[in-house]
Amino acid sequence: MKFGPVPVRESEGAILAHSISAGSKRLRKGRRLGRAEAEALAAAGLREVVVAVLEEGDVGEDAAADRIAKALLSGTEGLVQSAPFTGRVNLYAERPGLVEIDTEAVFRINGIDPAVTLATLPDLARVGSRIMAATIKIITYGVAERCVEAAVAESPGAIRFRDVEHRDAGLVLTEVAGQKGGLAEKGRRAILGRLDALGISLAETRIVPHESRAVGGALSECRGSILLLLTGSATSDPDDVGPAGLRLAGGDVRRFGIPVDPGNLLFHGELSGRPVIGLPGCARSPALNGADWVLERIACGIPLADSDFAAMGAGGLLKEIPVRPQPRTAARPSARPSIDALVFGEGSDSLAAVRSALESSADRVHAIGPAAGTGAPGLPAGANSVAVDGQAGQDAEARAFRAVLSALGESADAAMLVRGSGPAPSAAQLDRLIAAFSPADGREIAYPSVESLRSGGPVLIGRRFFEALVGLNGFEGIGMLVSEQGEFAVETE
Repeated sequence: MKFGPVPVRESEGAILAHSISAGSKRLRKGRRLGRAEAEALAAAGLREVVVAVLEEGDVGEDAAADRIAKALLSGTEGLVQSAPFTGRVNLYAERPGLVEIDTEAVFRINGIDPAVTLATLPDLARVGSRIMAATIKIITYGVAERCVEAAVAESPGAIRFRDVEHRDAGLVLTEVAGQKGGLAEKGRRAILGRLDALGISLAETRIVPHESRAVGGALSECRGSILLLLTGSATSDPDDVGPAGLRLAGGDVRRFGIPVDPGNLLFHGELSGRPVIGLPGCARSPALNGADWVLERIACGIPLADSDFAAMGAGGLLKEIPVRPQPRTAARPSARPSIDALVFGEGSDSLAAVRSALESSADRVHAIGPAAGTGAPGLPAGANSVAVDGQAGQDAEARAFRAVLSALGESADAAMLVRGSGPAPSAAQLDRLIAAFSPADGREIAYPSVESLRSGGPVLIGRRFFEALVGLNGFEGIGMLVSEQGEFAVETE
């Protein structure tokens, strides 16, 4: 790949390296320059422009990232990829589970060329639906084919998804004489939160006195494919009440104590083929502790030997570290944005646009128009039908903006507005808008081009601007909003 300044008259077909103004037109970096752009630059008095030129044997940034992402996903389920945008593809979890990372493979991929990068969550990190597990980023506008081939060869198996195998759990709580009221309930709520995060139901909760025989009887009778025990007094010895109760029930204690702080005083065993976890007292708090690591791995069917517990010590100092969520539920890893597509209008063009929206990666699709509420003929299954009083046109659009945007609630991170008149955009075009949306990177508005915006083309707008959208008179005014918020907008071509 060649990079540097070239005469404007020779820039056609090159990739613009830096955003630049050409008269009233703003050209974004990463745009492939055509004849119209070169002429606009020349008309603005520019003699040269900094560009990237792909040479024979080079692969464009988006194509390279997409190929590596597909290789990473080969042979694994539970993970999906975003559409490529500016050389980046993100991998997201579809459901709760753990991601297993082959760190050596990640090292090898990142050692191929500085332009090829792969960043992942730590090995055996817990993920939930829509949570980002990895991101592939091509640093330059293009990379040599040999580098892409090498990364693709190393990718299969570098990241794997482990499903939750245990679907329910039983909880046994003990109470000591004079115990502070509400302690057992506090523990139950904290454990319930951990199970919910894994998609595991709480089959049963039993509260018994802090005595070995009572614990043994409760464990024997409690329902659930995993058994959890949280005692009112900390377990301080392998022969203490909790471990002793497990043995009385006919089970085995396989490990007492782990090198994770908080969470040292945990024990692990088995009863009639069911794993048993004796939880440390810190499990009453929602903050991350050693019990989370053990519960998550057992829930996903990962066996734990003494060597596995020993290895937890490296990185096992969880107390006081800045990255530890406080509380556990307050911090959320990077998640795939939730997108609602709003298709305005009626007739065959509108139905085609609805079908494209349904085929895109939008999470929900709303068909909006005067006849929508009565069940527009041919409306594809899966689209939410929203009727607007009155005749079609700008007034109806304005009412629809106010009604639908106000009703989206907290679930929608962005609204993708599609006008159901004229040629319908393809699902791929809509996915490119969705891929461009990244509030963390300052991209909260995405549109295909200024020309498309003027003609009522699709536009994706983040939650930050919902209130401003409600005040607009339909699609008229969106161009002004995008212009006013240019620092947050990105043109996707």
